[in-house]
Amino acid sequence: MSTLTLIRHAQASFLEEDYDRLSPLGERQASLLGEYWAKTGAGFNAVFCGPRKRHIRTFELAAAACRESAVRLPEPVILQELDEYRADEVMRVYLEPLAGTHGHIRALNEDYRRAKGTPDAARYIELLFRAVTTMWVGGEFDSSKVEDWERFCRRVRTGLAQTRNHGAKGASIAVFTSAGPTAVAMQAALKLAPQATLELSWLVRNSACSTFLFSGDRFSLWSFNEVPHLQEPALVTYR
Repeated sequence: MSTLTLIRHAQASFLEEDYDRLSPLGERQASLLGEYWAKTGAGFNAVFCGPRKRHIRTFELAAAACRESAVRLPEPVILQELDEYRADEVMRVYLEPLAGTHGHIRALNEDYRRAKGTPDAARYIELLFRAVTTMWVGGEFDSSKVEDWERFCRRVRTGLAQTRNHGAKGASIAVFTSAGPTAVAMQAALKLAPQATLELSWLVRNSACSTFLFSGDRFSLWSFNEVPHLQEPALVTYR
């Protein structure tokens, strides 16, 4: 059996102008992951990254921490297919029209606008984001202007297939990506419904590792959402 370990990127810069940049805490999370791998003797035959800065930077910091203990990670292959779903586009294109036709979206949007610049802003934008993406996944509005949920899942499955085709039998492969692709892998292993898959994506912790066993057509869950490298509660984040 071979193993495929999906690593969600470390904490990005939520609610800042450049979300794709790791926060200082995120940089610490990524380095701790590499230190943990070095201590435990974890090794990978191949590494893949999604295309975002947060994916690649998480790999870079983990790899640097490994090198300090003379452990080397392979150079990563960048795969566009391992990118996150286009949440920013969904919100940009559909939020205002939905707020005009759906009272609960309008109310959440107004709550968020009032909370901008306050500590409550993160909570309100998350509630708004969840409401819109739940409708997007459920096909409750015409999302033809952006990548829809089914196309996203197909894209990720294509990327995961490419990673699984790499290396010999018994290979250990690492994939640095986001919560959405991690949830799609869980969907493939556990045959989850679309809404359950989306909800699972919200539970994936920053820099968490989820490992799957595969051989031929078999693809099975081994572990989910593990953060043994984050020993202090303050280091564990979801956004």
